[in-house]
Amino acid sequence: MPLMTHTELTQEESTLQAEAREFAQKRLAHGALDRDLAGTFSCELYEEAAEAGFIGVKIPESLGGRGLGLFDECLVMEELAGGDPSFALTISISAGLCGGHLLHHGSDAQKNSHIPHLTKGKIGAWAITERIAGSHAAALECEAKQHGDAYIINGAKMFVTQGMGFDSLVIFARTLAGKDGISAFLIEKGDRGCRSVPLAQTLGMRSAGTAEIFFQNCETPVERLIGEEGDGLRQAMQVLNDGRVVLSAMCVGIAQASLEAAASHAKKREAFGKPVSDFGGLRGMMADSAIDIATSREMVVAAARIRDAGGDNREEVALAKLFASEACLRVCDRGIQIHGGYGYIAETPAGMFWRDARVFTLGEGTSEVHRNLVCRHLFDS
Repeated sequence: MPLMTHTELTQEESTLQAEAREFAQKRLAHGALDRDLAGTFSCELYEEAAEAGFIGVKIPESLGGRGLGLFDECLVMEELAGGDPSFALTISISAGLCGGHLLHHGSDAQKNSHIPHLTKGKIGAWAITERIAGSHAAALECEAKQHGDAYIINGAKMFVTQGMGFDSLVIFARTLAGKDGISAFLIEKGDRGCRSVPLAQTLGMRSAGTAEIFFQNCETPVERLIGEEGDGLRQAMQVLNDGRVVLSAMCVGIAQASLEAAASHAKKREAFGKPVSDFGGLRGMMADSAIDIATSREMVVAAARIRDAGGDNREEVALAKLFASEACLRVCDRGIQIHGGYGYIAETPAGMFWRDARVFTLGEGTSEVHRNLVCRHLFDS
């Protein structure tokens, strides 16, 4: 069924949504579970998505994107996530965080040399998290020291999506003491002193190439400093604001796909001589899931529309990220329950959706961080 039918869409938005849904259902959904179980990523499909214009929806046309808004990107990412969550996550990191970071904070040379490649199918990564510095980004220990016309980087980054297969990587490293001493740098595939190690057997997002990246005297030219020294955290927060809206849209897409799979199973599965969809308990769970999805979608729409209109949407972003991520997990958990024992088998979409959904209450700000953000807006207003 088409998604986001509750809100009035323009003809252009409806067309974009339909194109993304067709690609997700015809090209991504079939094989998504196999890729998940094998832990493999399809570069061929990724290049197809690039050719179809689904990578870099809000990147300017001059740099290879569609030049559309955040709402348009959310339409696309909701659909793609329903087909293959790991695939959608890769796009959100590559074009959204890596490409978006370069777009808003990079030099003209950095933009022109990297962003067009990302929109054409090269993969970007974005690394801020460390073993001891997750939600507390200001505590990171990875260091970058200038030596002549280069910076020497030492340290490590954890939980890097597509850390195994990136072409361009934005990282954050300490150049001075304190929270104002963190800077952003651009790393390229093949740079000496940069080594990726796969994180095997992650609970979910198994085909997204999650890795830990080690930097040992990794030398990067001063031209690859993004913006000014000490401006890294401010840049990160700006980029994450849009990223969290997109992530929330992905949660809606995964939840919708999980509910559709559960409803399909419930109509086919019989118990006591009738479809289990006739039982009140399961119908109640599906109704609750539909409510969770509709509410999440409205929050995403509000956050995206305000941003596209040039307004301050930070409060709406915190609400959307918190609610949509937790609602997605609830919906996927109910999906397993509705499938019964079949939902507990790894080789089913129901299990994949639940495992993939679990990361969203952690990534790009935990639920606890977003509860604090919501309260900050509440008490500071």
